[in-house]
Formats: sequence, C-alpha cells, structure tokens
Amino acid sequence: MVFSLMSRRGLLGKGVAAVGAAVLGLGLAPAAMAADNFPNKPITLVVPYGAGGPTDTFMRALATHASEKLGQTIVVENRAGANGTFGAANLARARDSYTIAMLPATVFREPYLTKVAYDANKLTYIIGLTDYVFGLAVRQDAPWQTWAEFAADAAKRPGQISVGLAGATGTARIVMGEIADAAKIDLNFIPYKGDSELTPDLLGGHVDAAALTGTAVQYIDSGRMRYLVMLTEERAARSAQVPTFKELGFASWVDSPFGIAGPPNMPTEHVQLVHDAFKLALEQPQVLEVLNGLNQPVNYMDSKTYQDYAAQSLEREKGRVEYLRSKGLVD
Repeated sequence: MVFSLMSRRGLLGKGVAAVGAAVLGLGLAPAAMAADNFPNKPITLVVPYGAGGPTDTFMRALATHASEKLGQTIVVENRAGANGTFGAANLARARDSYTIAMLPATVFREPYLTKVAYDANKLTYIIGLTDYVFGLAVRQDAPWQTWAEFAADAAKRPGQISVGLAGATGTARIVMGEIADAAKIDLNFIPYKGDSELTPDLLGGHVDAAALTGTAVQYIDSGRMRYLVMLTEERAARSAQVPTFKELGFASWVDSPFGIAGPPNMPTEHVQLVHDAFKLALEQPQVLEVLNGLNQPVNYMDSKTYQDYAAQSLEREKGRVEYLRSKGLVD
C-alpha cells in the first residue's frame, strides 16, 4: 500500500465579496483580505518544527529569497509540537494574508485522531515544494550490511531490535510497520518527537536503527552512519547506491511532500503573488544546494495541484488511521 504524506491541492480563495458573512464567521477581516497593495508589511511564515532542524533550515533559505521577490520581510516563526499542526491552527485563526505556514502530512491525519483547531478542507494551498526522503539508518559499526541481514537477525530475536521513528503515528512508523508485517518480523518501534532527538540516540547506541530524513546525510558523509535501505519509491539522488524497499519486493514506501498554505479564503491575487515568490525562490541555486544537502528532491506543485493533492490526502488518511487502530497504536 502506498502512503502519501502531503496534499497536492489548495483551496484558492474566492474573494471577500463572494464569501460575505462566512468570512466574518471565520474571523477574517474583509478589508484586510481585499487590500490591493499586498504585501505592505512583513509576512509571518509559521514552521511547525524547532529552529535549526532540516525543515527550518530549508524554509529559512526559501523565505530569504522569497522576501526579495515580494519586497517585504518574511519572518519565520517556529512552533514545534502538536504533531506539526500548529501552522494549520495558526492559519485557521489568521485574519489576513500576512500569515502563511509550512504544512506537513500530519495536518491531514490529525483530524481523524483528535480534535483539531482547523479545517484542512478550508485552508488555501499555495505551493508544493519538496519531499522528505526517509531511509533506514544504522551506525557505521552496526553488524548488518543489508536489509536481508537485518531482517534475518530480527527473525531470530523477536522484539529485541529497536527502530526509532519520529512520532507514534507518523508515516514512517506506518510504512515500517507494514514492512515488518510483510517480512514477518517483530521490531521494537520507539517513537521520538523528531529527528533532532532521535539522531543522538542512534549515534549513542540507544536504538539499533532509525528511519531518518535528510538529518542523516551529514553523518553518512562523515562516516558515522549508513543507510541499509531507502523508504522512498525511487532511489534517492545522494544515496543512489542504496536500494529501496520497493526494489526488495515490498509494496510500501513513504511519499512525503510538503508545501506552504495560507488562511481560508485568501484572495486569489495574494495567492498568486506568494506562489510566484516562493516558486522563484525554489529555483535559486542556494536553495537547491540546501535541498541537495538534505537529500531532498524538488517536488513543485502549483496551487491547484496542491489543493487537489490535499483533498486526496485527507481521504487516504482515513485508511491510515484505521491501520493504526488495528495495531492498537491509537484509540
């Protein structure tokens, strides 16, 4: 089963006149939303992860170049926690187009798990940017050289080999669980808040393996880690020598794009201006260099494509949550 993490479709605003009282009900000020000299003040970009992490590094590089195009400062605000949904919650409360946010795939899963402060169907999807690239990483001195060796050892020692992952209900956890089921092995999955907490525990020997994003690249380059197998559909550019689970016969992989969204009913002209600024930024050599360092590809989606993908992802997440419940991972 293929898992996609992020939505490729955005709800383009219809303009204040068309939404009338509904806009007021959402707390959006029509005069502010309709301003035709946008942007005339700094824009806040909410990044729902901690400062200094891989996502924050990329988003800051992107914001720097996008601000040049827009002629206004883009202020990055880090709001870690709540499974990456603080950005979406901020958008639901935003009163104008001056608040935008990076959206991870958890935004589409959380509504099926708990009560959330946003309606993902009502957000304005501006632009899709890139994909997280996950691989199953181990320390350089780990005894396994291949997934086959790892799985064979796990079969001999049920529940004794630990695998760290970001979040108890994250997509990497779901995919690794499916793969373990298909391989008929019992792994000890240990959830972490994110890669920044997981990475030192892998390096320190507190977990045997970890499903890591581009965080692992610097440690692989320095010879402290290596990937056994990739959780991507195709081989990653900077890990071209590492096979994928798909190549090894498993029908599960992590497809994890993310992008930028705005508040509900964001005027179409504002959407276009922000889209164009970030698209140009995404094409800059300095930004592409950051992505390369994280082993992440460009996955550009225009507003309509991103909107459509969002709607599809919301539907797919129902099945994911059913899987989690079947495994007793959620109530």
